[in-house]
Amino acid sequence: MRAFRLVSVSLEAERVLLGLQAKRFAVKAVLGLVAAVFLIAAFAMLHVLAWLALEPQLSPLARAGVILAGDLVIAGILLALVLRDNPSRQEIEARMLRDNAFSQARASFGLLPMLGGMARSPLLGMIIGMMSRRKRG
Repeated sequence: MRAFRLVSVSLEAERVLLGLQAKRFAVKAVLGLVAAVFLIAAFAMLHVLAWLALEPQLSPLARAGVILAGDLVIAGILLALVLRDNPSRQEIEARMLRDNAFSQARASFGLLPMLGGMARSPLLGMIIGMMSRRKRG
């Protein structure tokens, strides 16, 4: 009975963990989309400003190269921020609870826990003793 209770605790912890991860992913996705819209507008304006500011000093090809290099640097910084993945404290606790309950459930599925109180009875000891004597003789 304890094993089934531990399995149900493990499954509940897994459900909580998946719910928290889904919530974190949804929030990150919405914020990422809103940020993308503003970044596109800002980059468009930045490109116009950079093109106009670099006009007297550089040729059109050099201006395009400078703007491209700036875009790549900014994109790299943003990509590094997106790839950071820090699970919350609740996710870590839910994962630990799930793993602990699952390992205890697995350990309680042995032969002796399944037999329960019968495994400690003197009658079972006598039967096993008698069977082992027969094999020796």
